[in-house]
Amino acid sequence: MRNKKWRVIQGIQLLIFLLVSIFLFTRNVDGHGAIQTIESKTISFLVWLAFYALILIIESVICFFKGKNKKEDNDEEENN
Repeated sequence: MRNKKWRVIQGIQLLIFLLVSIFLFTRNVDGHGAIQTIESKTISFLVWLAFYALILIIESVICFFKGKNKKEDNDEEENN
């Protein structure tokens, strides 16, 4: 059940990432009123991509340690 919840959360995050990415590439003017060129759109996308990658890395580390602890708990229960 936990794995299913994890996949749903990952799917929602991917959907948000894709929607924001589309928004970044389709807007003509940013929040400051500057006209968006392909270079500025690319930079905005790379910053957004780095943020998303950071989130994925943090989640992967949490999942790794959570799975490791769960495996250790199962090993201890088998030994008792």
